[in-house]
Amino acid sequence: MGTRIENLQVTKVVDGDTIKVLLNGKNESLRLTCVDTEESQLGGSKPVTNAGKAASQMAKAYFTDANGSLTRVSIEFDTDDPVDVDDHKHRDNFGRLLCYVHKAGENYNLKLIREGWSPYFVKYGRSRICHEAFTRAEVEAQADNLVIWDPNTNQGGPARDYATLVPWWALRALVVEDYRERGIPAGVLSVRLDYQQIIAAANASIPITVLCDLQGGYQEWSGGGALVYAGSPYHKFNLWIPDKNSETGQRILRLIDRRYAEQGRGYVYVSGTAEMYHDKPQIVLTDIAQLSDFPPAH
Repeated sequence: MGTRIENLQVTKVVDGDTIKVLLNGKNESLRLTCVDTEESQLGGSKPVTNAGKAASQMAKAYFTDANGSLTRVSIEFDTDDPVDVDDHKHRDNFGRLLCYVHKAGENYNLKLIREGWSPYFVKYGRSRICHEAFTRAEVEAQADNLVIWDPNTNQGGPARDYATLVPWWALRALVVEDYRERGIPAGVLSVRLDYQQIIAAANASIPITVLCDLQGGYQEWSGGGALVYAGSPYHKFNLWIPDKNSETGQRILRLIDRRYAEQGRGYVYVSGTAEMYHDKPQIVLTDIAQLSDFPPAH
């Protein structure tokens, strides 16, 4: 069981997997852990689908009480850390709190998977506390041809390619499991979970190893360098290749492009001296040995 905060007022239902609640006097956006309903409105890279629109309508009805007002819920984090730790540790790439939502004793995340509104979404790691329940729920939904698993749901319109996505997510989940089992004991930092420690290391110019997600690839930069976005809009962290045209620079770029970018492995352990560049922490890459699929020995 994870740390819970009880009896929070829902203030808005954005779509099937995102709601807002009143927490400590402000509206907090919640991004539900390990689920990913399809899109109901334009704005991102994913297509708007019939399943996404239906999931949004379902969620709005689910979080509305009989009197027409939005309901109250409890939230649960994926670890039993203190609430103040969860507040900064469990946030996604856009600063939304990552959590499970419970209404009247029902785990809404589990409901989404069990009823076929969402796959068991492990792109950023498996659930620590609901893995078996979520897996069984997905198996049942697939066997029963529910919502996203029914080809007729999105027939004639856009659809998500789960035959490609699910194996890719599973690969990434295995990397996260390895990080939890071996990387954390070895002192590896996570951009999302340990961001303040990365900033502190950069301010002190300390050597560190960081688990980065390089699915965004790199951008060639003026002056012969290349910039690799290894963080997110909420957790800014970069890798800098000073000479992209050197033999070493080309080897690093080829490796990122072929192994980690887009629908590659994504995650990589990056070692080097952390430093601040303007207001962002970064590591300068000058050797291919700084990149590894494995955490350092400890």
